Amino acid sequence: MSKSPKMIARQDKTVSIHHPKVKEDISISIRTQMDRRIILRLRHLLPFPLSFRLTSHLPGAIRSLFSTIYVLTSTRPRKPAKLHTTSYLDGLRGLAALIICIAHYTEVNHSYLTPWYGVSLDPAKALQPSWIQLPFVRVLFSGRPMVHVFFVISGFALSVNALNAIRARDFAKCHSVLLSAALRRPIRMCGPPVVSMVSVIVFIRVSWLWGILPSLRQRLDDWVAAAYYHVAWPWSSDIDLSSPYNVNLWTIPIELCHSLFLLLMILALSRLRTAARVVFALAFVMYCLRCGKWAAAEFIGGMVLAEAHVASAERDIHQRLPLVNPPAYLSSPRGKKSDTSQTNKRSSTMNAMKTILRVSILAAALFVFGWPNVDSSRTPGFRYLVYLIPRASNPHNPLDAQNFWFAIAAMGIVWSCERLTFVRKTILESRFAQYAGRISFAIYIVHGPVFNLFQDAVLGVPARPEKWIGSKGSGLRGWIGVDTAFNRTLCWAAGFACLYPLVLVAADFFYWLVDEPFMRLAKKIEIWAVSDPDEVLEREMRSRQHAEDKRWA
Repeated sequence: MSKSPKMIARQDKTVSIHHPKVKEDISISIRTQMDRRIILRLRHLLPFPLSFRLTSHLPGAIRSLFSTIYVLTSTRPRKPAKLHTTSYLDGLRGLAALIICIAHYTEVNHSYLTPWYGVSLDPAKALQPSWIQLPFVRVLFSGRPMVHVFFVISGFALSVNALNAIRARDFAKCHSVLLSAALRRPIRMCGPPVVSMVSVIVFIRVSWLWGILPSLRQRLDDWVAAAYYHVAWPWSSDIDLSSPYNVNLWTIPIELCHSLFLLLMILALSRLRTAARVVFALAFVMYCLRCGKWAAAEFIGGMVLAEAHVASAERDIHQRLPLVNPPAYLSSPRGKKSDTSQTNKRSSTMNAMKTILRVSILAAALFVFGWPNVDSSRTPGFRYLVYLIPRASNPHNPLDAQNFWFAIAAMGIVWSCERLTFVRKTILESRFAQYAGRISFAIYIVHGPVFNLFQDAVLGVPARPEKWIGSKGSGLRGWIGVDTAFNRTLCWAAGFACLYPLVLVAADFFYWLVDEPFMRLAKKIEIWAVSDPDEVLEREMRSRQHAEDKRWA
C-alpha cells in the first residue's frame, strides 16, 4: 500500500521538543489527559454523570490544584477491594458515617425536622410535620446512635484477630496482635484529627472561616491546647471534649481510651475457657450499662460479638467436613430418606424462627435509633423507655439518657446485620457502602469543616415578603422556600444532594493524603519498636493469607 505524501512528510520531518509550539501542544495534551484522569477518579463520588470537558471550563488555578492533588494521590495505584467475612462491618461503618453527616447537616440547617412526627420545637408556630420525621425513616438523620455503632464495630475489629489466636491456643500470636494494636492505635486515631485542625487554622487565617483569636501565634497556642486536651487526653471523658476547631472530634479521645482498655481486657481474659470468658465479658457489659459507662459496655459488647463470630466460623467449618463413621441407620436408603426429610423440615422451621428473631431485633434497634433529640419524655413509644433507664445513666444531662438504649440497640444492629444475608449482601457489601467504609474515618473528620465552608452559600436565606423589609431570598431556601412541609423536605434533600459530593471528594483526598500515610507511619513505628521486626512482617503475611483463605473458603 502506497503512503500519501503527507504521511511521508510527517515521518521524515524532525521537530525539536523544545520548539515553543511543540511545548505548548505537549502541555495542552498532558493537561487534557490529566483532566480526564481526574474526572475518572472523581466521577464515582458524584450523584450525576460528568463530561470530560468539565475541568476545561474551570479557572487555571483550580485546575492546577486538582492536577497537583491528583499527582500526589496517584503515586500508588489503588487495589480492588476484596470482600471477606467481616466486610459488612466496613459497609455498616460507612453508612453510619454518612448518616452522621446528614444528622449534622439537619441539626444545624433544618432543626425543625429533628423532633418526632407531630411534635414541634415551637408550639406557637406549630409547623406541619414532614414524612421524614416518621419512625424508621428518621434514622436517615439520626446521627447520635451512629457513634455507638462506631464503638461496637471498633470493639469487634480490635478483638477478632486476638480471639482467633486465643481459640487456637496460640498465645504468642495473641500477644503480638495486642502489641500491634496498642502501638498503632494512638497514631491512627490522633494523627489525622490533628492535621484536620491545622487545615481549619489555615481556613481561619485566609478568612474562609470565622476568626477565633486575632494573631497567628495565639491561634497556634490555642491549637496546641485543643489538640492536647480535646484529642490526645482520653482519660477525662466527663469534661467537654468538643474542640473549638472541629466539634465532631469529641469521640476521638473516648475511642482511644476504650480501645486501650479493651486490649487490657482481652489480655486479662485470654487464659480463660471460652465459656468463662464470655460470661465474664457479658457480666462486665451489664455492670458498665448499670453504671452509665456506655462506651466501655459497647467496646466489650463488640468483643462478645466477635467471640460469637469466631465460634460461628468454626462451626461452619466443622459442618462442611464429612462424617467419618455415619450411624448405621443412615447407611440404608430408607433411613437416609426419612432422616433427610425430617432434618430438612426441622431446619427450615428453625431458619424461619431465626429470621423472624433477627428481623425483630433489627426493627427494634432501628426504632430506638429514631430517638428524638427533644421531648423524648413525652414522645409516644419513648416515654416508657425513659422510665426504664437506670438512674446512673442520666446523672446531669437529659440527653445522656439516650446512651443506655443506644448501646443496646447498636449491639443488636451489628449482631443482626451479620446474620441477615439479604441486608449483608445487598446493602452492606455493596460497592458504595464498601467505599464509604474505607474512607469513613476521613468522612467523619472533614464533613464539619466542609459544611462550614459551603452550607451558607448553598442554602442561603428564605424570602421575606413583608412590606418595607422584604427580600427575595437566596440559595435553595430562597428558590424552593420553607413555607410548607413539602418545601422544607425538598430544600433539605436538595441541600444535602449539593453538599454531599463535596464531602466525599474532600474525604477521598484526605484519606489518601493524610489517613493512609499515618497508617503506614504506624506500621513503620511498630517495626522499629519491636524487638524482632521480622515477626511483624511475618504476621502481616500470615494475616493476609488468612484473609485470602477465608475469602475462598
